[in-house]
Order: sequence, then C-alpha cells, then structure tokens
Amino acid sequence: MPLSTARWPNLVQSRVIIPSIFVFFIVYGSVSGQEASDLVQLSPIIVTPGKFTILGGAKSVVTLTKREIESLPLIDNDVARAAHIFPGVVSNEYSARFSVRGGEKDEILVRLDGMELYEPYHLQDFGGAVSIIDLGLIRHADLLMGGFPAEYGDRLSGVYDLHVMHGNREEFSANLGVDLINAHMLLEGPLSDRGSWLVSARRGYLDIILNLMGADEELKPQYADVYGKITYDLTSQDTLSVNSLYAWDKNRIREEDDESNLDSRYQNAMVWTKWRHHFNEEIWSDVFLFNGLVTRDRQEGVNGIDTRDFGYLGSKAEITARLVNTHTLRAGLEWRWSAADYNYSVPTYGQITTQFIQSRCSVCDLKRKTWAKVDAHGTDVKGYLQDEWQLHPKLAVNAGVRLLFQNYRKEGTQGQELSPRVALAYRATENIILRSAWGFYHQPTDLTTIPVEDGEDDIGRAEQATHYVIGGDYVVPNRVLIRAEAYHKRLANLIGHIPDYGRQARIVAPAHSGSAKGIDLFVNGVISDRMTGSLGYAFLIAKAREAPATVFPSVFGEEFFRESDQRHTIALHGNYRLSPSWQLHGAWRFHTGNPTTELNHSIVNSFDGVSACERSFGEYHAERLPAFHSLDLRLTKTSPHNGWHLSWYFQVLNLYNRSNVHEYAFSEERDEATNRLIDCHVIKEPFFPIIPTLGVSVTF
Repeated sequence: MPLSTARWPNLVQSRVIIPSIFVFFIVYGSVSGQEASDLVQLSPIIVTPGKFTILGGAKSVVTLTKREIESLPLIDNDVARAAHIFPGVVSNEYSARFSVRGGEKDEILVRLDGMELYEPYHLQDFGGAVSIIDLGLIRHADLLMGGFPAEYGDRLSGVYDLHVMHGNREEFSANLGVDLINAHMLLEGPLSDRGSWLVSARRGYLDIILNLMGADEELKPQYADVYGKITYDLTSQDTLSVNSLYAWDKNRIREEDDESNLDSRYQNAMVWTKWRHHFNEEIWSDVFLFNGLVTRDRQEGVNGIDTRDFGYLGSKAEITARLVNTHTLRAGLEWRWSAADYNYSVPTYGQITTQFIQSRCSVCDLKRKTWAKVDAHGTDVKGYLQDEWQLHPKLAVNAGVRLLFQNYRKEGTQGQELSPRVALAYRATENIILRSAWGFYHQPTDLTTIPVEDGEDDIGRAEQATHYVIGGDYVVPNRVLIRAEAYHKRLANLIGHIPDYGRQARIVAPAHSGSAKGIDLFVNGVISDRMTGSLGYAFLIAKAREAPATVFPSVFGEEFFRESDQRHTIALHGNYRLSPSWQLHGAWRFHTGNPTTELNHSIVNSFDGVSACERSFGEYHAERLPAFHSLDLRLTKTSPHNGWHLSWYFQVLNLYNRSNVHEYAFSEERDEATNRLIDCHVIKEPFFPIIPTLGVSVTF
C-alpha cells in the first residue's frame, strides 16, 4: 500500500487558534419543525428507496425547511453537512465530504440544477471542510443512498441533487451574514416582468483570524465563491436560465521543517444554460449547454508536485412525458468533450523518496509509481431511458437502463457499459409503503478523475456495484414517520480514492473488490405542540479485497475493512420551540470506532551515534479507533422588524468536552535547546474540544 507523510498542520496543539479553526469542521443537524403540521406529509407512492429531501420537496415524506436548518447546530449552514444527519451517512467533524452505506467519498454524485459538479468542496487540503455552495441558494436537495433510478449515473453509492431557488420576481431583497469563519451576501430581484436574477458571494477570512491571533505556524487558508443565476420566460412555454459558478482556494503552510510546507491553489469555474420547453402540461424537455474548468496547483514538502488542469464542454437533452396517468417516461442523452493535463510526483524527504509499500497482501505483485504525467483528451457519451409505471393504485415500478461510452480507454478495455435498474413500491395499507430495488451502477474513471496518486495514469473499465435494497415506511400523517431499509452492495473493479490528508502517514490498500451490507432505521415524530424529535440508527459492515497478483490473476489478496466501516451509529435530535421567535435544539451523536492501522514508533541509534525514529505499521485496518460521542446545543433567535429581519444564534459544540480521537500520528520529542532527538511517540490527534460559537444575519 502506498505510504507518504503528508500531514495536517499542528492545529490542535496550537491552543491559540482552536477558537477560530474549529468552525469550519464541526457540523450536523436533524429533522425538526416549527409547526407540527410541517413535519410529515403523506405523499404519493415513492418508488425510489433511500431518498431523503432537505429544504422541503413535494415527493418526500422527510423534509427540512430552510428555517429549520438554520435552527440546527450547523456551522456555516453548510448544505453538504446538512446531509450528515441521516442514517447510512458516514462523515467526520473535519470534513463536509461524506460517504453513504459503506462507499468511498468520491462515490457520491453532486448535481446543481441538473449539472454535475466537479470538486465541490473548499479547503481540500483539510479534507474538503466546506462545500462551494451557499445554503441560502438552495430550494431543496434530494439525497439518494441506494437503488436510485437510471436518470442518475456515474457513481456507485449515492446522489446529492441540489436545486437552486429562482430570484425574487417581485422586489429587490438582500441577505447579509457573518460568523467566525466567513461572510456571505445574497442579492436577488426582478428582471423586467418576465424573469429574475440572483447573486451569491462568500469570502472565508480564517487566514485573517489566524494572523491576528499569532499562530505558531504560518497558516493562510483562504477561500471564496460566487454564484449567479438569471431566469427569463421567453414565452409562456419556454424558460431560459443561465447559471455561473466560480470557487477559489489558496493555502499556505510554513513550519520549521520543509517537509511540512505546503503551497496550493484551486479553481473551479462552470457556466451552463438550461432551456425548458413545455409541449403541454404533461410533456416537457430540458436542453443544457455547459463549459467548465477545474485547476489544481499543489506544492508539498520537497519536490512534491500535483498540478492538474481539466477543461470540458458539452450538451445534454432530457425529455419527460406523463402518459395516460400511469406512465412517466424519461429519456436523456449527453455528449461531453474533456481535456486533461496532469503532472504529479511524490514528495521527497531528505534524500529518500516516499516508498509505496504493501501490507496484508501476500500475493499481490504491485508496481506503484512515484510520478505520473498525463496529457489527453476525449469524448464521453451517456444516455438513459426509464419508465415509472403505476401498475395499480397500490403498486408502482420504475425500470430503466443507462449507457456509458468513452472513446479514450486503453487498448483491450471495453469502451462502454450498460446499467439496468428496477425498483418496486407497494402501498400495503394507508400508512405502510414497502419498497425494493435492484440494479447495476458504474463509476467510470474519466479524464478529470484519474487517480494518479495511486500510481494510475491510464483509463480502463469502470468501477461496478450491484445494489439490493428492501425496506419500507410507516407514516401517520402529521405525527410520526418510521423508515427502515436493509441493503447489500457488491463492488468490483475498484480503483482510486480521495486522499484524506492528516498528520498520520497516508496508508492506502489497493482495493479491487468489496461489499457493504447494513440496516438503516429512522424515526421522526411530534412529541408535543412545541417539541419534535428524531432517532437514527445505522448498522454497517463494509469490506474490500486487495487486487489480484499479476503472476496469479485468479488469486486475490486478503480482505480488510473499508475506511467507511462504521459498525453502529446513533443520532438523537430534539427541537423545542420556546416561543414563536426562539428555538432550542439539542443533538447527540454516537458511533463505534472506525478502522485504523497500528503505528509503531521507536528510537534507534546509528553507528555514528545519531538517533533517529523508526516507523513500522501493523496489519492494515486491523485496529479500531475509540468510540465517538458528542452533545451539541443551539439557541436561535429570529426578530422581524419593519422592512427587515434579524436572525442570530449561539451554540455550544461538544458540550461535555469529550476528547474524541480523529487518528493516531507519529511524533518526535526533541530538546528545545539542542534539537537533539529524545524519544519517538505515537500520539492521539483529537477532534475539537468544547466550542462556543455565534453568528448573525440580516435580511431586507
């Protein structure tokens, strides 16, 4: 398995910066409500299992309004972190990224108004701590965690589908807000009498806070994003929208040793148009044109280079037709041209280049590279066809298939994949809906996602997953929802990962196949006229198997737990409406420890009397971190005034100051006067301690 020594900066040990750095890491929420009648709504049969909707939505029985999310312990009101509340989602306090049901973090498709987003997170050197989309923009968001239909593709595990609101067509309005890590602005207004516009901008000022506080290291993490949207009715049947998104990051870390230094820049720009035409009330089409650019320039340690430039353009068309009140047909076709330029090399430390080593694998014959250079371009063609058929008032089926074609795969590799899928829903009684799903899911490596950090510089077959899902809902309208689902995923042809930068050495096993199985349970109910609560529980086993040997290709390596293997997870949430303008929210989370690899660190003396630290590793993911648990409270106050609206919050995260362990890391103890090595340790790197925060926003 590959090993390098990319590290987190020593943030947790620098006490002076704890009160500011924590804010972009710790966040989550729950389903809660201002009014009992808004909590649960009985809807028509939903065929798709594993679907939760955030910020309201006509098709889901689980909804969160924007006001509800603003009452949660949710730093920066991050829409990505809002998804962490649901059972089956695996995440940590340091990152807005998440995985679902035993998958990896890159197995989630993130879409914004119908377009796929690439690298949708700020502060990637810190695990992707903040999403690039401001929550204030979002009308609603759908999270699909398994068995999703053919209209969604190119990912193995889940879909996070974000829908942006339209601008205010009646009058100009503005929302200005500030908290401890960033300031944001949202402006919107009418565009003649046939359209609207909106502009959102955010600027993180964590670098300014760290500079004012005099941190020990030179730390300058910076980020900003801007989003704009124009919507215009060309005719009574045609609506045109133009969207643009730009996100920017810059990070600089300077410590005493060059091995820990880092300079990085990231840019993500995208422009797309959407033309919706209604043939009649039952048939409509959407046509998209899009163009984007994603860049990375990362200089790490000594001679560590990671530069990537991706450009892409294309178009896609979709049509929806509701026929004879029993069929909803959907079809789509997408063409995309991409170009990519990679230049990657592993950092060197002293005179020794980081080595790629393997653990557990007794038969693997791996040849890992410490460098990669790619300059390529090519075309992707994607299409789908699906039919949601209401067979009976109590029975519905969704059947479909996706097609993927790539013209730039290496020789001897199939250039296309077919992904058939089918899901059933049966309303057993007025209150009970049962669902099941089966399907193939493919996640291709394309020119924007070549895992060069894993030694890959070419593109072959897509990763593959087979989903089996069964479950159901019990709903008492306006009172209680109980949702339970069991699932089994089989994974094949796995490749690549998202590096999780930390203080410990990066340890990665070359997984080739795997499986995930588990149960998700979610209970949400009205306790009184003023109080709502929810309980989420998830049981998960996620395993992978190492790649086969090149000498004996039919012989696989040993099996190990995936990083997302989080055996038991519990989340309790409660919201109490103290008055129409005051909300108190409490949330408690628990999960058993994630897999980890034992680190050994001992001092050795050379023949010339110079001491050094010797590192070694135990069996890959054979140990477990300690269990995690934390209690958060948030008090929210909303104050309407004549012509404007004030909202502020005060919250305390990790109320009882639990020292939760993020990871184990190597540490050296040296004499301050002589810099002589005294001892070598393995230390616990914690998540953040008890933290009070506050924020305020004004709307007028």
